[in-house]
Amino acid sequence: MPASHLLGADAAPGLRAERLRPALQTRVLGRAGTGAGAQIRALHLTRGAAQLRGPDERTLTAPVFAWMPWDEALRLDLGASAQGVHLLVDPGALERALHHRPEAATLRFIAGRTTVLQLGADAAAGTAVQGCLDGMLSETQGAAALAPAVIDSLLHVLLVLLYRGQPQAVQAEARGTTALGTRFAALVEAHFRDHWTAQRYARVLGISRDRLNDICQRDFGRPPGALIRERLHLEARLYLENSALSIDQIGALLGFSATPQFARFFRANEGQPPGRFRAALRRGDGAEIGGHAAPYAWP
Repeated sequence: MPASHLLGADAAPGLRAERLRPALQTRVLGRAGTGAGAQIRALHLTRGAAQLRGPDERTLTAPVFAWMPWDEALRLDLGASAQGVHLLVDPGALERALHHRPEAATLRFIAGRTTVLQLGADAAAGTAVQGCLDGMLSETQGAAALAPAVIDSLLHVLLVLLYRGQPQAVQAEARGTTALGTRFAALVEAHFRDHWTAQRYARVLGISRDRLNDICQRDFGRPPGALIRERLHLEARLYLENSALSIDQIGALLGFSATPQFARFFRANEGQPPGRFRAALRRGDGAEIGGHAAPYAWP
């Protein structure tokens, strides 16, 4: 049977790690146990094989590391001899791993697609992946200080390893932006809570407001103001979905001077006030909330 460790509020909320051991028969991982929101399964096989079932069927043969955004159409069949580590990651955990990182946009692209890293020909990458996952399992079992920070950092390293292991064409697609577009996205990651205007971002980048608009339209398909609002709105949704903080506390954390100001912003971008959104979430009304926030969808 797998040895599972669910990370609670004192560890790293939203990330489950389990060690897979040989079993008597094939084990099936589907939607059960993943919760209501967007989830990601990550699987490191050191022995045996698994079969990903669904629209994008794949055979996974050890040694391999697979990263799989999950939905109800997918199923993972683990062979009886399969050994390794399995992770279940929710949007909040992923966002913590990417938070305020200049390379966040590139890694979000990787995080948003099924990605497989074959490790047989790259012993160094295999050792690095194994080290990250062993570290996560160790942190879940103990009560060491700052365990969440360690786990978030290890998850970030896993995403970097996935990126490095992709063909150059995929890496180029992930980067997919001009140098200034990448710098703008990194600045937004660092300052969206400060409510900088598009003009201020342009000034820090040393370009005109019109030039920034042209760059954002070309690289992201939206003007800078829309991108800034989307990032703030995404963060608000993540807090409402994944934290026990009050609406007052969330508004303050996001840099709003008063709760009504936060409520107006959220309603303008979501179509309903934050209290109603959270109530619908607790009822499990997916239609009313329009799906769960996915950090890898920005920018």
